[in-house]
Amino acid sequence: MTWLFGFARGRRALTLGALGLVLTAALVVAQASQATARGKNGRIAYGAEVAGHYRLFTIGPDGKGLKQVTNFGDGSDALDPDWSPNGQRIAFERDLPYPHAGVYTMNADGSDVRAVTPDQRLLFEGDPTYSPDGRLIVAAREVHHDENTITADDYGVIVVERADGTGVREVSPRLHLTANDEPHYADPNFSPDGKWITFVRINKNEVAQALFRVRSDGTGLKQLTSYSWEVAIKHDWSPDGKRIVITTNADWANPNKGANLVLIRPDGSGATQLTHFESPTQNAFAGSFSPDGKQIVFRFEKGDRYALAAIDRNGRNMRLITKLSSTKPRFIDWGTHP
Repeated sequence: MTWLFGFARGRRALTLGALGLVLTAALVVAQASQATARGKNGRIAYGAEVAGHYRLFTIGPDGKGLKQVTNFGDGSDALDPDWSPNGQRIAFERDLPYPHAGVYTMNADGSDVRAVTPDQRLLFEGDPTYSPDGRLIVAAREVHHDENTITADDYGVIVVERADGTGVREVSPRLHLTANDEPHYADPNFSPDGKWITFVRINKNEVAQALFRVRSDGTGLKQLTSYSWEVAIKHDWSPDGKRIVITTNADWANPNKGANLVLIRPDGSGATQLTHFESPTQNAFAGSFSPDGKQIVFRFEKGDRYALAAIDRNGRNMRLITKLSSTKPRFIDWGTHP
């Protein structure tokens, strides 16, 4: 069985090439993850495609000291990095070349790689985010029962588990999976106080995506944004818990306007637009807040050129961290590691 991984704009899709069937497992997800821990501004983690596979990198906020921290020899991809609150470890999604994908953790330099998700065929888990105390991880999980077709028992769900993979519990309603992977969940994030988990629900790929929240015990489910906003998967809480940064018009539902950064309150109110790109040739895709809460790192797009960029929380002083190039940084997360 050959599993092929393709990456759509703002999300990743996992496809199964068997008997002409396409089975999409949107493992979360996205542009993961993550409530930024309060602290001193350290390195920024992100993923980028290298020779057909996704690797993880870290870089200083001044654009110096670029380091590649994953390079698996088994053909697997590394995505969706999330810094631990103390900045010592990174949780990430590892997509393997056989029917399994899971959450892993590693040291900031890429050493001491450990599996969190059980190595189980047809179990897919990704978009990990640490809890504020670093003891738990929230992730999006998909469970399949047949390599060749979707069954009535296949489902997607948001789960919380200990950082060693034990104590798994479901905190969202189960979604029945379909052949085109609609609907599904993506990019769950803990709030800084640990009381809430936000995530994106995709009702129709690249058309209808909205942000939701639920209490960490699975109660109090609430939709925060309209599906018409067409939010990107990647979003992040500010360290003070007062705002969430999202991307609107992520798949150009309005074809005459770019994707832009927007701040909302945790209840979905008070939308404030930070960037104002009026042409689809320029776009801003949210990464995360800085640990000091004063800046937001994001992917800036200008035509077919891309760069890491930062902007102040009030929407001023946009600057490029890296030069514009053909390399597209994804899954951006700002940590405290020096």
